[in-house]
Amino acid sequence: STVSSSSSSSSSSLSVRQRLKPQAGVVPSPSYWSDREVKRAGSDRWCPEPPPYASLKPLLSAVPLPSTQLPTSEMLRLTKPLVQKHASADNMIIVTYVNAHRLDFAYTLVKHLISLGNPHYLIGALDAEAYRGLQSHGIPTFLIDSGLTTKDYGWGTYAFRQLGLHKVNLVYELAATGVDALTVDADAFLLRDPFPYLRKLPDADVLMSSDHLRSTNGYDDSGLEAAGGFGSAFNIGYIFIRGRAVEFVRKWRQTCFERKNDWDQVLFAQVLRQGSAHKPLNEHRLKKMYLTSNGTNLLAGVLPVSLFASGHTFFVSRMAHLMQQHPYMVHTTFQYAGAQGKRHRLRESMIWEDTEEYYAGDKFLVYEQDLPYALVYPTPDAPPRRDGTVPYRSRMSVAQHFALVHHQLRQLRDAFALAKKLKRILILPKLACGLDRWWAPHDGIIPGSAARLPLLECPADHVLGDFFPPTHPFLPYVAPHFFPHISHF
Repeated sequence: STVSSSSSSSSSSLSVRQRLKPQAGVVPSPSYWSDREVKRAGSDRWCPEPPPYASLKPLLSAVPLPSTQLPTSEMLRLTKPLVQKHASADNMIIVTYVNAHRLDFAYTLVKHLISLGNPHYLIGALDAEAYRGLQSHGIPTFLIDSGLTTKDYGWGTYAFRQLGLHKVNLVYELAATGVDALTVDADAFLLRDPFPYLRKLPDADVLMSSDHLRSTNGYDDSGLEAAGGFGSAFNIGYIFIRGRAVEFVRKWRQTCFERKNDWDQVLFAQVLRQGSAHKPLNEHRLKKMYLTSNGTNLLAGVLPVSLFASGHTFFVSRMAHLMQQHPYMVHTTFQYAGAQGKRHRLRESMIWEDTEEYYAGDKFLVYEQDLPYALVYPTPDAPPRRDGTVPYRSRMSVAQHFALVHHQLRQLRDAFALAKKLKRILILPKLACGLDRWWAPHDGIIPGSAARLPLLECPADHVLGDFFPPTHPFLPYVAPHFFPHISHF
């Protein structure tokens, strides 16, 4: 059978088939969002069907800049008329903020929103260079003028703390206009229009993502997390706050400026929990939390960690893949290589939007990785499940994990040497890991996570870590037949 080009990132017709049952003694493919495989006409290689968010996006427009002089910040600041101009008819808007170093994050986010048909967004520019970059593509923007670095902030640094103050001030200014704002970090990407989901929860005053690593309701449920989801750290990289909750945001902002050395995310949770009721959640899994001055509680909920995903629940636990559902959001947390590592993960997952020049040319090198079955499954009495994982009790040892990884690194070392000699760009293979990675001692997976081992699509930063330089001589793994112009290896 054949599907139309609109269902993939390719303009050619694709043949489609049900994914075949893995052969005995062959390392199977991990779980994907679909059970189907596709191949381009004229190709003999079958690959997992691309997800909906990998579809071809329109190019951003090019807008001539009016002058080299930037207007005063007073003329460019966030205002109620500006918010109202871009908000939806029912008063919702999506807002993020970037500096010059992460302009490409904003461009990717905007391309996804355009593809989703959602024009209700604003991008805050943290410096004049970022403002110019956004303006040059006709992206609705305003100037925050933070005075901070135009480079990467680095988690926990002084600039990171100061950025938190600008963020909470932005959330307050949005709430003060009366708009219902979905504020997202630049590295939290929207892959599905969130407004229909939010509209189903009209009583929710505050909705937030979470660092919880297990779905409290199982994979057959796409509703808010149950009571257990309130026990983990709230993540404010993706928060929806209605304008009527402005008192709470004002208190959060005040607390952040009084305790400038504390993390804004921790203070968000502390303030939201003030006056929380110990009653069970209501029928929509909303909890009575912040007690307002008029004696009423705000209703807050934890967005499902499977579909409003962290960097672990999406890239490692692969919850959305197991559910075979299209996630709303992916936040590139829980990774080990800064902004460049985030870009690489997103490229691996076909979320990132590069210019055509990134994949242009014919000087590439790809190799078929030797991945012995006995290294991936060293315990003979624990055959893999259909998704390629084994029961936790049958996981490999640390020594077996390193044997698997070192076997792949030796091949990668030789491939890098060959690519350097031939002056080609190496396309990384898929990497497999026997165990997960974390910042603290663990027993194979992060305590409390739903990760399944082994990781057959182990994020490259799990293995290479801080190896990622600002410009690196390799590309992430891609299915070659989706990029016909890089077919000469």
